[in-house]
Amino acid sequence: MNHIDQLYLQIIYNTCVQNPTDFITIQPENEQPLTELTKVQSTLPFLLSYIKNPTILNSLKHQTKLMMLNYYQIEQFTRRIADLFDANNISYILLKGISLAAFYPVPEYRKLGDVDIYINDKEMFNRASALLLANGYTKDDEISDHHQGYLYKVPQTGRTMILELHYRIVGLYQYAPANKIVDAVFAFGAFTPIIQKVNDRSYPVLPPTEYTFYMIHHMLKHYLYSGFGIRLLCDFSFYLEHNYTDVDFVKIHTWCEESKILHLYEIILETCRIYLGLPETIDSKIHYNKNDCEAFITQLLEDGDVTHNNGSTLVGSGSYEKINFLTYFKEGHLQMHVRFPKLGKCPLLWPALWMITLVCFLHNTYTLRNTTLKETLRSFKQDNQRSKLLRIFDNTDH
Repeated sequence: MNHIDQLYLQIIYNTCVQNPTDFITIQPENEQPLTELTKVQSTLPFLLSYIKNPTILNSLKHQTKLMMLNYYQIEQFTRRIADLFDANNISYILLKGISLAAFYPVPEYRKLGDVDIYINDKEMFNRASALLLANGYTKDDEISDHHQGYLYKVPQTGRTMILELHYRIVGLYQYAPANKIVDAVFAFGAFTPIIQKVNDRSYPVLPPTEYTFYMIHHMLKHYLYSGFGIRLLCDFSFYLEHNYTDVDFVKIHTWCEESKILHLYEIILETCRIYLGLPETIDSKIHYNKNDCEAFITQLLEDGDVTHNNGSTLVGSGSYEKINFLTYFKEGHLQMHVRFPKLGKCPLLWPALWMITLVCFLHNTYTLRNTTLKETLRSFKQDNQRSKLLRIFDNTDH
């Protein structure tokens, strides 16, 4: 980890604890590199108290004002959607966005992009879709396995806003047991939403235990498929610090163990303690190797802020010490069982099912993922390195 990264993490730590014991002095030659890093990480406002160069400071102030303007535009768009659904008796859950920003020291300092709404009842989801189309929204062409995007052009500004209407809480994994746990935890009727007031407007949101589990999976999806920066860790840390007394950590441990992502939760929690000042008393029994936490945070700083999955990545069902032909065969065999859960119980049918699975995989590679077999396998090897660090889908020592 280089000097600029260390300075940046000190600033993040001070921002998160709010009452830092050590104030950081930034040398003039470090101001521009720090500014570039905070820009990549979408955390520019956190740097305002540390920059002395008038030119850089004025630029920071301008970009912060734009972020604050964007916050209120997204907030108004969220209200518009909520008002429409409430008026038509559509039950929904607000995800992320202004509901997470509310836990920041300055809510307007959290970068916002689109609005995410979760509707876990099929009939209600279809009603919501029809309602949106009847009120000026148009469907986005983006292909997704867990949401339908809608575009809305604001008459007053001409800006096109994006709503992601989720029918699954997160996208599908190739590791089927993780999908099963996610589906069970977030199924219709499995929990009762709570009401959160944001800027004098009430919204139904996930209960703290489910919200925490959702954030873990949201980070996992981005980490595996495209990477994410420090902002999602800030979300997690700020949220937990405000809500940890209402989180059932025994459930979190059980769900993570059953979906084999406990190591992910452990490294996220420990990293937030070390670098974001999350109190040790929050789920105090959970710890992780500090060297691995440093490697994890270094990877996040290299990744930059959250980017959308381009659909070309193939993530395996576990992490492997070596990638070879047997690895690919094992993954193919597992995918055969996912695709044919009943027929796959008969070993005599396996050769035919393997061939069908291979044909489907090749078809999806060149059409849905719009890439090549060589590129997909190369990416698989790279993503396996990420999985190995967090031992994703692996609870071997628990």
